[in-house]
Amino acid sequence: MDEKIEHRPDRSLGFAIHLGLILINSAISGYLLYRALSSEMQGVFILYLIASIITFIPAPFLFYQAFALARAKYVITRDGIAIQWGLRTEDIPIEEIEWIRRPRDFVHPITQPPFRLPGAVLASCNDRDLGLIEYIATEKKRVVLVATHTKVFALSPGNPYAFINDFHRSAELGSFSPFKKQSSRPQLILTQLLRDKTARSILIASLSISLILLIAVSFIIPSISTVPLGLESSGEIQETSPAERLILLPFLSLLLFFIDLGYGAYLFRKKGFKNASYIIFFSSLLLPISFSILVFVILIL
Repeated sequence: MDEKIEHRPDRSLGFAIHLGLILINSAISGYLLYRALSSEMQGVFILYLIASIITFIPAPFLFYQAFALARAKYVITRDGIAIQWGLRTEDIPIEEIEWIRRPRDFVHPITQPPFRLPGAVLASCNDRDLGLIEYIATEKKRVVLVATHTKVFALSPGNPYAFINDFHRSAELGSFSPFKKQSSRPQLILTQLLRDKTARSILIASLSISLILLIAVSFIIPSISTVPLGLESSGEIQETSPAERLILLPFLSLLLFFIDLGYGAYLFRKKGFKNASYIIFFSSLLLPISFSILVFVILIL
């Protein structure tokens, strides 16, 4: 039976930095949204709202990097090394691996990529001696180099020496059925989604309706002071609420879109789950349509 030895990178510093940046990002975006809702001038309201949205843009990427770090692991088997980093997977067959070493084994320091946040060192660079080096690591210095026929992978297991020893021990046992070389990346998954007519149509429609709803609400809010919460059985309007709360509708719609996009993409890449991913994508379309109808009903009351 093939023994699988799992090594995980040190994630404490990466988690702390990413969670800190997410909190700071959310706080700044929330403050700008508060200023937008407090403004009585339409022009100022729109400027603050746009600033709030632009400030919030890095948040989904930071969330994904934190998610990827939580799933990061390197698995050693007799058949090769399997790398998992978020939605990305790399399967390196044992016959593809030429050697595995530490950077200190070389006379010249290896080339390191430009600045990357700790916990998300995902980049490629060219070294004069080793050629192409691809970092899939949490840090740049404390790495293990795994050379293949085409490039060198820089990995950062929590215990580099144990990782190297486990690899050599597994390699000595020999492989019965080496797995095929495989590479799956998030950008490739998004490319596949865009090539799929059904998924592309649903996602574009969902995002477009959410953005149109956001633009419409941003112009509606300064023009009215309150919005009704419903009707009594007699047909009279119930209590009202500040119009600024309407902005929550497009924000919730966009938030659900990104959540459904991530989870749907995760299912899309799994064999036999394509129809399930369509259902997830379709749910992101129902909410903005429902919110748009709700806004229309509120305006005619």
